[in-house]
Amino acid sequence: MRRVQIRLGPHDLSNVRFVFSPLWECVVAFRVWLDPARHSIFLPWLSRVKRKLAAHDWEPLQSLASVTRGSIPDFLSPPPSTPLPELSDEITHLLRTPASIVLAELALTYPRGVPRAIRLGFEAPKRFLQDVASIVEKFWRLALEPEWPIIRQTLEGEVLFRARALAFGGPGDLFRDIHRDVSYEAGYLTVLTDCLWEGRKRKRGILLMPSVFSWPDVFLAIKFPWHPCITYPASGIADIWSDSVSARPQGLSELLGETRARVLTQLRTPRTTVTAARALSLSPAAVSEQIATLRSAGLLERTRMGRRVFYSLNANGAALLSVFANENS
Repeated sequence: MRRVQIRLGPHDLSNVRFVFSPLWECVVAFRVWLDPARHSIFLPWLSRVKRKLAAHDWEPLQSLASVTRGSIPDFLSPPPSTPLPELSDEITHLLRTPASIVLAELALTYPRGVPRAIRLGFEAPKRFLQDVASIVEKFWRLALEPEWPIIRQTLEGEVLFRARALAFGGPGDLFRDIHRDVSYEAGYLTVLTDCLWEGRKRKRGILLMPSVFSWPDVFLAIKFPWHPCITYPASGIADIWSDSVSARPQGLSELLGETRARVLTQLRTPRTTVTAARALSLSPAAVSEQIATLRSAGLLERTRMGRRVFYSLNANGAALLSVFANENS
């Protein structure tokens, strides 16, 4: 691991954009499937997909995705050019990767020998990309497409949370607690990574890409011609497939009631009624009722993103939760 330091000037900070990527989720979800012992948080998802995936040959994606995180070729999941891309759009972008970039990144990925499944990438880069795209699409259909609505809502909630932090607190609040390997101080963004970058040529601006299946790692793509992109685990991932009861301070439960306290605690990060209900193992109707009460009490704010409505703690709600979070201190 090395420390990559990026000087963020005014132009960079005025061009912070949030994106997420179905293609990237395919790549890192595939890594989770290859190494389930390291990703126990995803065991409920793994138990649902393992039989569907076991009967297929996944090369060359398996060789590409199983390298160390800093060596994953950037062409396999280029930073999105739009905030909410469809997988089909990203596959089209993947297929348009110039052969010279495919060759250069494969050479960096495999400096000590090329696996047999990757040799076609050096011999016929365009046909190689077609094979990779076909396998990614198959993995998407079997493993991720059924889960995508709930994953997308989790990512959208994270974008709202971070965008609000940037708007009200600037870059210091934006990068605070984003990941243990990311820090920001005095205009310099530091990422602990094994990403290869010579420290000179890069595009201006920065993309922040929350991800579900990237947990527990942070990924950095910065090499030209890609836009600098930090991919980090979104908040609330543990709740997506969890049936456990959310932890909440006992005093808060005594004040608000058990269910309402659980809902309030869940809304520390923006969530739709559906995602909160799923995380709490409650019906959407039950959660909607509690949200309406909490909002009437002046503890929540409402934000619309496309067709979805997100609820989260406002300043009053955060202050209330903070008081009870410290009840035993």
